[in-house]
Amino acid sequence: MDTLNTRPSWLATLLPLLAVWQYGDRNIVRAELHRMALSADAAAHSADALRRIANMLDRDGNPVEMHREELRAIARAALAEFDRVPPYAPVTTIIGQRGQLH
Repeated sequence: MDTLNTRPSWLATLLPLLAVWQYGDRNIVRAELHRMALSADAAAHSADALRRIANMLDRDGNPVEMHREELRAIARAALAEFDRVPPYAPVTTIIGQRGQLH
């Protein structure tokens, strides 16, 4: 049987994080919320970079024919923001084997 490898989304993580905040280790919740905030900022910077690429016009208002290196530089600058985001906490750290909060 194939195992399913998923990363929890923010929406799916919200209720378990609130439960851990109420009944478990708040440091885990603080760390995860900090990671999520850094991730959101990086995603916003990436979206801005994609908008810049998509909307580049020359002086006459025509789409700019960009060179490969220019595109790579914009993408690398946006992706560098994700280097600040620590890896997500393993779900097993938050929820025990029997579904109990640790």
